[in-house]
Amino acid sequence: MHRTVVIGAGIAGLSTAYFLQKLEGKEADYLLLESSGHLGGKITTHAGDGFLVEGGPDSFLTQKRAALDLCLELGLGDQLIGSNQSSTASTYVLNKGRLHPMPEGMMLMAPTMMLPVLRSRLISWPGKLRLGLEIFVGRNTSDPDESLGSFVRRRLGSEMLEKIAGPLMAGIHSGDPDSLSLRSTFPMFVELEAKHRSLVLGMMRRKKAQASASAGASAAKPAPAGHTSMFTTLRGGVQQLPDALVSRLASERIRLNCPVHSLIRKGDPARGGGYTVTLASGASVAAENVVFATPAYVTAEILERLDPVLSYNLRKIHYVSTATVSLAFRRSEVTCALSGFGFIVPRSEGRRINACSWSSNKFGHRAPADSVLLRVFIGGVFAEDLAEQDEDALIEVARQELREILGITATPILARAYRWRKSVPQYNIGHGVLVQEIEREIANHPGLYLAGAAYHGSGIPECIQRGAETAAKIHHGGPLPHRAGPQTAHDPSPVALEAPSSS
Repeated sequence: MHRTVVIGAGIAGLSTAYFLQKLEGKEADYLLLESSGHLGGKITTHAGDGFLVEGGPDSFLTQKRAALDLCLELGLGDQLIGSNQSSTASTYVLNKGRLHPMPEGMMLMAPTMMLPVLRSRLISWPGKLRLGLEIFVGRNTSDPDESLGSFVRRRLGSEMLEKIAGPLMAGIHSGDPDSLSLRSTFPMFVELEAKHRSLVLGMMRRKKAQASASAGASAAKPAPAGHTSMFTTLRGGVQQLPDALVSRLASERIRLNCPVHSLIRKGDPARGGGYTVTLASGASVAAENVVFATPAYVTAEILERLDPVLSYNLRKIHYVSTATVSLAFRRSEVTCALSGFGFIVPRSEGRRINACSWSSNKFGHRAPADSVLLRVFIGGVFAEDLAEQDEDALIEVARQELREILGITATPILARAYRWRKSVPQYNIGHGVLVQEIEREIANHPGLYLAGAAYHGSGIPECIQRGAETAAKIHHGGPLPHRAGPQTAHDPSPVALEAPSSS
């Protein structure tokens, strides 16, 4: 009988095991089971020949302290680096086959300055006029869980949705803005509308307040070097974080290539009966507590025999497939100017990619000085079939698209594709209510816990925080800290090609 079995060794599962060991010391009795041969989930970094290629998330939000604090705790402080700030434009938008710079001051889909939008050639004059009318649009009083697409269309107009918000959501959530729940993905915008009535005015006031607070904090205590950027990564790649966690765990408590088949109750959990975890091999493990740090549909499969209703509700959380393709070229063979961090692609362009990040511009130590490294994003809710192709086909799609969009005809000196089948949870309309129901049902099974990207935020910091909370609950035997309403999956932040995600 183990006290705790953690199923799934992505960043959430590793964090749960780490914080359990931290709380319980040498007496920590846990077993970490991973179905694959890789620890870290979608976090995977390839280094070689001077290149550093991220297969999954390439960074995490600094303002959400869980990931940053854990890196510091693990002794990775000297490895933290922020995104490069020297580029004149952070992101471009493909419009009618040409790249246009994103208007300065955009916080995701909302402007914090109007003059750059008025000067932009990306937005038409009718679109600018519609945006200017935003201050006269009333609050939402009829839809308790409005879609992100409906919100943007209602407040900012259809053109802002098509050219900015829609493609950004394809990059961040791989989802359909008309299906994604605003309250579950960006609740800050709900709060801004409720407080200021106007989203634009609210964003402007928020930016001003943040600037004042930041100036005061900097004067009182300057931020450590490398911690001032909105997005932070590690010099040797994000995989340094799970690797550091693994190095702190007892190796005998980790089992790779060990998929779980099912789970049944072993006597009365309230009396210490616990559960029996049956492995795909036919062996079984007894546990007092079981933590599911797995995708919701995997958890549903394991729990089918124990609780069919809970399993049914877990399957309602939809997942989509994505892929990334990294291509490196000799700088002398790339004739187009690669300023900024990359570009996003609206659906109306009819392309087969969602975005392209100029990795060697975005962060340092990603490519030799005479080379450039680009990363292409494929798939999501509208193109899952593309993302599920084999690696050679993905690389060919990426090369063709870059040839037609950027004019890059050179043969890449490095090409790596990563397929992530059914990897990104969709926080669709009704997600908050669904998660509340799932958590009520899991509470009927003392000793069972849910962690991971499917419930209260899919970023690396949220997964780490959830792991810490779960470990604390197991250690203290009390409830998790009360969650008042929907949780913030992503705070408004400067436009970026991708937001970190994990599982």
